Amino acid sequence: MRTYLELVRVPGVLRVTVSQLVARFPLGMLSLAVLLHVRHATGSYALAGLVVACVSVGEAVAMPLVSRSVGVLGIRPPVLAAALLNATGMLLLAFGPPQPVLLLALGVMIGASVPPLMPVVRALYPRLVPRRTVPALFALDTSAQELIWITGPIAATLLSGAVSTQAPLVLAAGVTLGGTVWFVLTPHIAGVRLPRSETRPGIVLLTRAVRLAAAASCALIASFAALEIALVARFDGNSVFAGLAIAVSSLGSLIGGIAFGHRRIGPRGLAGILGGVAVATAAAGLVPGIPLLYGVLFLSGLGFAPSLAALYALVSEALPESSTPEAFGWLNTAGLIGAATGTAVAGVLGDALGAAGPFIAATVASVVAALLPITPGLRPKRALPPA
Repeated sequence: MRTYLELVRVPGVLRVTVSQLVARFPLGMLSLAVLLHVRHATGSYALAGLVVACVSVGEAVAMPLVSRSVGVLGIRPPVLAAALLNATGMLLLAFGPPQPVLLLALGVMIGASVPPLMPVVRALYPRLVPRRTVPALFALDTSAQELIWITGPIAATLLSGAVSTQAPLVLAAGVTLGGTVWFVLTPHIAGVRLPRSETRPGIVLLTRAVRLAAAASCALIASFAALEIALVARFDGNSVFAGLAIAVSSLGSLIGGIAFGHRRIGPRGLAGILGGVAVATAAAGLVPGIPLLYGVLFLSGLGFAPSLAALYALVSEALPESSTPEAFGWLNTAGLIGAATGTAVAGVLGDALGAAGPFIAATVASVVAALLPITPGLRPKRALPPA
């Protein structure tokens, strides 16, 4: 904990970290808010699902390119423009006519205009703190963002039920814009200019560290997305128990990141942590009773944030400063692909095999994530930095 206390005492770190987390809070409620509103407005789950898919596709395609643009245009113009477009798209979705083509187009617009705060902030961290504490700051950030995924879905469902399905979209628009303005007005960002990348778009993917981080992030997030489907299937008809189960796993991730994120681990250590996630995920599909299930879900979450933080730190150390925003943009895209793949595969297996199917999908994805750090061609040539 001494390391984290040292970090928050560095001028500007707390404000930068908190402001970008506030601005990113709507991401935790966005998919559910869009799904609930489009379903209510059109009566179609199919169309609602397609609009949510458009949001994910738009973000996956645009994020690396928008992240790369901060080296050309500076931090403030792209980030502010994206936030304004994003908020506008959500308000148009909330109050516009429920025409299918318009809804799909707005889905793409909302996804493509998600402000690139995660890539930008993680490219900025080495400028804010001493180099030796950068990995710990990644761990703190990765752990704290679990609060987004714990509270976001709850806020979306409560507002939709108690007020209207438009309410979470309006809240998301306001928080995105307000939080982004707070972030860009932080004094420690004023005048900061990330160097312009001199390489072609996508070249960073040839770097071993980026390939490992992207592949492992994709597999790990696919596992978590499949696990969410598995829990919904297991608690069929009781969304409260399913939501609590997901929150317990996220809480484990939050605690694991804070407790273990600052430790130095090697490729085998990372594989071991992810192997533990795989074992706990498999156990979740086998154990009887709710208390025992919640216990293994907590254990499965413990390795999530430390693993991602270690991968982010590896990328930060392996690349020149000019390439890190685009690289972190690609990691965001990899996570989106993983989430979409995990959800889709788990859904298909759920139809074919019942509740056991999504648990199998989650376990397989977590096993793949565990094997990647020790796979030839991806394994780091030196020990991973402390996460």
